[in-house]
Amino acid sequence: MKKQNHSATARYALVQGLYWAVYCLMVGFASAFLLDRGFTNTQIGLILGLSYLFSALLQPVVGAVFSRIRMPLNHAVACTYLPVAAASLCVLVLPLGMIPLAVLMVLMFTIQSMMQPSVNALHQTLRTEKETVNFGLARGVGSAAYALSSFVMGRLLTRFAPSILPGAYGLAVAALILVLFLVRTNQSEGKASILSRSVSYASILRNHPHMALFLAGIACMFLTYSFIDSFLLQIILNVGGASADLGTAITLSAVTELPAMILFAHLSRKGLGLKLFMISIWCWLAKDILTLLAPSPLTLYGVQLLNFFSCAVYVPGMMVYMQHTLPESQLLRGVTLAGTSTTLGSLAATVLGGWLIDTLGMHSALLTVQFFAGAGAVLLTLALLHAMKTPPPREGEA
Repeated sequence: MKKQNHSATARYALVQGLYWAVYCLMVGFASAFLLDRGFTNTQIGLILGLSYLFSALLQPVVGAVFSRIRMPLNHAVACTYLPVAAASLCVLVLPLGMIPLAVLMVLMFTIQSMMQPSVNALHQTLRTEKETVNFGLARGVGSAAYALSSFVMGRLLTRFAPSILPGAYGLAVAALILVLFLVRTNQSEGKASILSRSVSYASILRNHPHMALFLAGIACMFLTYSFIDSFLLQIILNVGGASADLGTAITLSAVTELPAMILFAHLSRKGLGLKLFMISIWCWLAKDILTLLAPSPLTLYGVQLLNFFSCAVYVPGMMVYMQHTLPESQLLRGVTLAGTSTTLGSLAATVLGGWLIDTLGMHSALLTVQFFAGAGAVLLTLALLHAMKTPPPREGEA
């Protein structure tokens, strides 16, 4: 069993923390900022939808480029964030019209979402042959940073106008770029990134056909997840709650993620990762169904705590699956495929969600998306069962 490198874990936790702080300030508060600048809800939905679409299209391209260039992955990610820092400054200081502002927001949101697979794969460049990085702990710090950023910015917006948001996430992006350039990895400038050789996405899926089930299952699960996440306020109002209940529900969900990821990382080192991940998938489905059946806001609070057994485990569970299925040289592309699947699921939820609610009503729309969650749970279970029967590959294998 490899020894955990606490220093490398701390460095990677800082990267994850800053990434999710930026995500919270930028995407989590997008509606607050854009409404303040005169955008309608429809226009905000279009901006977010385009961002998801461009991210889904570009993630495989970026993963392929990062795997080929002879630059450490952390430096490649840092360079990609430079346009975000520049765009944040433009939004903050320039008197932009609605169309230029919308273009810059789509650019920033796209890059932020697009970088998630690369940030998740970055921990592979920090570990050595004898030492490993605690991905679950670091990713849990990211969730804690998201919750803290949400809490702090929520308080600040009671005293200041939403116009402070570009300055806030601009500073956070600058800090992330600095940390990415300074963090020490086991890669050198003259060495290619995580991939030691060129392997196409098609060849990965051809050599691991069960991964197609995994990716389809992720897309289905995230369609339901993103629907509930995007329209949680409407769900709360539908059961007699108020807008004030939304913050409580989000906080209860967020606080479960750090302990869940730490526990998962600990048990994964005992060889239980794939089994726990499969159990969490069905807990995730149960959480979705209980959200449908919840009769009151108080019940929804309890449902949010089930995040500990379900959604919180997804990212470290996905990494365990990819590490078990693919050699290290193909990991970035595998994680990128998973990121694209989650983005496509979120895009479908964004495009279909409002239409389903307007056409069927909140309860019937929520019932409809449960069928996607059920299909996703079955597909993911089939893929994980296959993985459990297959030994991990050695580096150099296809």
